[in-house]
Amino acid sequence: MNRVTLNPMRTNDGNLARAIEPLASYICAAERPKAALLSALAALRGEIEATNRAALAHFGDFSENHWS
Repeated sequence: MNRVTLNPMRTNDGNLARAIEPLASYICAAERPKAALLSALAALRGEIEATNRAALAHFGDFSENHWS
């Protein structure tokens, strides 16, 4: 039996703040901050959806190759 261990990368608030701060600065400095925020959120959602699709595809490949 193959065991799969999932350990998602953990982050703390400090790491998250350092990652978000440049984006927040960009949004605040934009000529239209609300539009910039909505654009950033749409991009983030797209990245999350792409990551989820890739994970599901890999899980499907794993299931087909290891559980059949």
